[in-house]
Amino acid sequence: MSSKFYTLFILFAFFTTNISAQTVVTDSDLVGGQTYTWTSDTEYLLDGYVYLEAGGVLNIEPGTVVRAKSSGSNGDATSALIIARDAQINAVGTVDNPIIFTGEFDNLDFTIDFTATDNKTWGGVIILGNAPIGEDGGEDGIEGITSENEPRVLYGGNDPADNSGTIKYVSLRHGGNEIAADNEINGLTLGGVGNGTTIDYIEVFANSDDGIEIFGGTVNITHAVVAFQGDDAFDVDESWDGYIQYAFSIQQDISNEIGDNAVEYDGSERADLGPKTVGRIYNGTFIGSGSAGNSNGLRLKSDGAVQFWNCVWTDIQGGVFRVQDTAIDRLNAGETVFASNIVFEYGSLEIDPDNAFTITGFEEIDPELASISRLPNNQLDPRPGSNNSPLLSGAATPTEAGVETPSFRGAFSDNLWLEGWTALDAYDYLGDISTSTVDFAESREGVVLSTAIPNPATDEARFNFSLPVTSLVNLQITDLNGRNVANRSLGQIGAGENSFNLNVSNIANGFYIIALQTKDGIVTQKFTVQR
Repeated sequence: MSSKFYTLFILFAFFTTNISAQTVVTDSDLVGGQTYTWTSDTEYLLDGYVYLEAGGVLNIEPGTVVRAKSSGSNGDATSALIIARDAQINAVGTVDNPIIFTGEFDNLDFTIDFTATDNKTWGGVIILGNAPIGEDGGEDGIEGITSENEPRVLYGGNDPADNSGTIKYVSLRHGGNEIAADNEINGLTLGGVGNGTTIDYIEVFANSDDGIEIFGGTVNITHAVVAFQGDDAFDVDESWDGYIQYAFSIQQDISNEIGDNAVEYDGSERADLGPKTVGRIYNGTFIGSGSAGNSNGLRLKSDGAVQFWNCVWTDIQGGVFRVQDTAIDRLNAGETVFASNIVFEYGSLEIDPDNAFTITGFEEIDPELASISRLPNNQLDPRPGSNNSPLLSGAATPTEAGVETPSFRGAFSDNLWLEGWTALDAYDYLGDISTSTVDFAESREGVVLSTAIPNPATDEARFNFSLPVTSLVNLQITDLNGRNVANRSLGQIGAGENSFNLNVSNIANGFYIIALQTKDGIVTQKFTVQR
């Protein structure tokens, strides 16, 4: 039997086995005033637009897989789960048993069938609430679904504390199907959702439109990740009055049609329309598309105002900051604030440098992330690369109630909270590259060795180190099996801050340990070579 035939046979066996275990869910299967529980021993297949109507409660157990058809058998342009006003969803997974929403034919036992560029296989998840929004009349029909003669798509109201349920450890994959030309559904859409709702540990992976889009409301989100989106990672409209803490996004680098802004931020429908809110984003790490693709940082427009605390903007091909129209007035008035941000590796600082605004509150320094990779090669580690990373100092302290006050900048310290439950982990993007919590990077005598810059290294890497006293310094490089790869003497080095460049062009791709040998002891660091 050929390997290709065998693979097809296995895939056929998988799908024929699991189709019989699926429960097809259509719109008529969920009604208002009823409570439903979806269990992990059954897969659920959304067929068309499935609304949970007012008074309904949907509970989803940890480990449950929800699939969706690309289009509904009843004529709907795609499939999506819509939680209407006055209904609740409680999709509560765990780090080891996340809840996964994906397309009908995504084989979760394989990581090679669907990739980061496979999207539009279904719609997305839409949650609608009764919190205030910046629209005429205080309500609107949600983007992405035809609202004519369909009251269940309406959102907005006068209840900031409205509760639409709990979303936790949920991964939304390969969505964003088109319902009309240039009209797709976001991975997660939140319309007028109130701050009584809990959203914590949410991922949107490979969605063709925005990752997470917020239309007004007061909802707060913690631990949010958007990877390889087709448009904006985080999109805010209609005067949202909430916060996001610990936000991570990374854009693909293979196509100009994949990815746009890390954050696009709008105010109300018109500049003369309230509410005049200011959203808050704390501890974000926003990685663009690098030297390729199409990535920008922030686009602030339509009378929007926002605060960014302790955020990192890096590897951005285009402009980091773009402020337009009356959003400039709110920036100049001090409503938009940047506190202790870091900016590094970008095409331009401001896309519209001729506009009359000045942005302060950031440093242009290397954040020394452990490793950036957009390939499934276990090389993505957005934590601080070493104990000397600028991310581990200089953080501003938020004062908002309910917001944590970490001492680091960016979305991560030593805890890579992406592990275990995300598609990024399941697809083998993540790696353990950081040495920021490894004691052997600093000896008891005060010898310090920082991680490689860049890491992964291609042809050459720079290492910073410090000595308490003058010492003869030697280097030894070994692979993870302990085999010696190279030796080098740096000679007599003075006390204080020092650095050296290491040629790795003749070293094979892989993980290595570099040991800095001094009179006061030996310190080591991990580094990676990748071409």
